[in-house]
Amino acid sequence: MPGLAEHVHRFFEACNTHDLAVLARCYAPDVFLKTPGGQAEGRDEVLSVHQMIWDGIPDLCVTALQTIEEDDDVAAPSVMSGTHRGPLLLPGGDDVAATGRPVSFRSCWIFTMQEGLIVSHQLYWDQLELYVQLGLPLPEVPDDFQPDQA
Repeated sequence: MPGLAEHVHRFFEACNTHDLAVLARCYAPDVFLKTPGGQAEGRDEVLSVHQMIWDGIPDLCVTALQTIEEDDDVAAPSVMSGTHRGPLLLPGGDDVAATGRPVSFRSCWIFTMQEGLIVSHQLYWDQLELYVQLGLPLPEVPDDFQPDQA
């Protein structure tokens, strides 16, 4: 049976070829995804997040810098890069029209695996790097802002 890191590398290959069918086979039916922009529950919702990101950055490529495996978890610090050619939903909920700008920003993917499938997936990326490269102003922090405790 392949190690967990091998499953994650197959996942990244599917991300880089934008192959939703292969990605679907990487996820458990009840997978949970958390990103800076929100969360998604279930395979179909999670796949729609991938599609939304690809719509904004159609040549998106993820380069895993390393994989760290412990128990059922795999962490993969990485670099995400591509060209902003379509609408991109930002964590604050705003859609940004295509800028045509190239982007390259650090990210970290954290997976929990069971029986070779991803059951939980957390994705973090350096939002400051992304905003600066897209030429966007930083969003205002609302007075009632509460940091995520989970």
